Amino acid sequence: MIKKNKSSLFIKIFIVTFLLTSLCCMITYGVISWLIPKTYSTTLDASLDSAVNSLLTEVENLTPMESGNLFNEFVINQNGVLIQLFDSLNREIELPSQNSMTFPVFVTGGVAIECADPAAYRATHSYIFTFADSDDVYTLTVAGSAQEVNLLKDTLGGIFIILLFVILLVAVLASIVYSHYVTRPVLRINRVSKRMAELDFSWRCEENRTDELGTLAHSLNEMSQKLSASMTDLKCANEKLQADIERERALEQAQLDFFSAVSHELKTPITVIKGQTEGMILNVGDYQNRNKYLVRSLEIINTMENMVQEILTVSRMKSSKVGLKKETIQFSDILKQKYALFEDLIIQKDIDWNENITPDLSVIGDKALIQKVINNLISNAISYSPEGGSIYLTAFAEDGTVQFLLENTGIHIPDLEIPKLFDAFYRVEHSRNKKTGGSGLGLYIVKTILEQHQAEYSITNTERGVLFTIQF
Repeated sequence: MIKKNKSSLFIKIFIVTFLLTSLCCMITYGVISWLIPKTYSTTLDASLDSAVNSLLTEVENLTPMESGNLFNEFVINQNGVLIQLFDSLNREIELPSQNSMTFPVFVTGGVAIECADPAAYRATHSYIFTFADSDDVYTLTVAGSAQEVNLLKDTLGGIFIILLFVILLVAVLASIVYSHYVTRPVLRINRVSKRMAELDFSWRCEENRTDELGTLAHSLNEMSQKLSASMTDLKCANEKLQADIERERALEQAQLDFFSAVSHELKTPITVIKGQTEGMILNVGDYQNRNKYLVRSLEIINTMENMVQEILTVSRMKSSKVGLKKETIQFSDILKQKYALFEDLIIQKDIDWNENITPDLSVIGDKALIQKVINNLISNAISYSPEGGSIYLTAFAEDGTVQFLLENTGIHIPDLEIPKLFDAFYRVEHSRNKKTGGSGLGLYIVKTILEQHQAEYSITNTERGVLFTIQF
């Protein structure tokens, strides 16, 4: 509890404010208790002095016997006043009275004031005057009663407990109000600063004050907006950088995979040619028949040459220095020429060739690369179609686009293998036998060319076989 109080700004300000307010009230009460009786006594003395001066002004125009009524009225009007009269020899004389026959009459038994309680009277004042029928000088001594002043002191002392309760109550209420007024914006700013420390800028400090705290709240709002914008920019930049890094890693990995695949693809035929050549040089066994193995070596060399050409094609397409030579291509004419190009292979495998090509179809692109795409697709369709199979080539215009469909029957591709077909050197048949497939670069080249032309493409299994679709 004590630890919590020490860490609470509201409680600290409340305690300080309560103590200061209570102390100020107590000091104010003490000053009032001391000053009011004294001021009241001074006021009474001034009033009494004025009354005495008025009395003496009238007495100096009368004889002692004539002034008796005035002294009697003065004593009656000034309740509790001690009044004494002295002659020039400082002997106390009885006040003149209308019933007195002689004057002066001296007081016997000593001076009367000496028998009285000095604390019952206020300060004593002396006045010198003369009567009208005499030149003798008399001294009038007047002391006001202290009863009223003492009563005021007793009253102030009697209400001390009530005033103390009121003082404490006022101090508590004032401390609560003041502490709340002072700490409310500070606590609000403190909550905001904690959210800022957690990098949460989805807030706004609503403080309409115009003092330093209001300025601080306004500054925090501006700082929050700027930090939020900076964090957003930094996050976007970081995401972009992360994407660039991932893309670079993917490219590096793709290059490594590509070179690894190239090395693997070239290693086997080079090893075969090397073995055949060494065998023919050494005249070992069957290798003495050089004509037979020279033909085989030439076939392997031709295969390697085709692969190198395909690798060079991929390299040129990947190079940023090579741009597309786009032009308007008569797509229908290109497709109609393909049967004549592959006629020997089609006849050799007894393939049923079917084509449905809409005349005057045109696309915009690089003519040589588009021809490369069509050649690779038809070559794959013929190579992977069984003997006696069918190939359906269709081209037509639809919704402002040119649709190309090539379907070969008699085979199907496992669904899990379809997304991998466009990877470099990937083949569904994993034996890498050149008699059952190519190098695995054909569809990779097709994908690269079509993506450069921003064309959409897909491979799907159908009831009859496999369908390749292109949309220009």
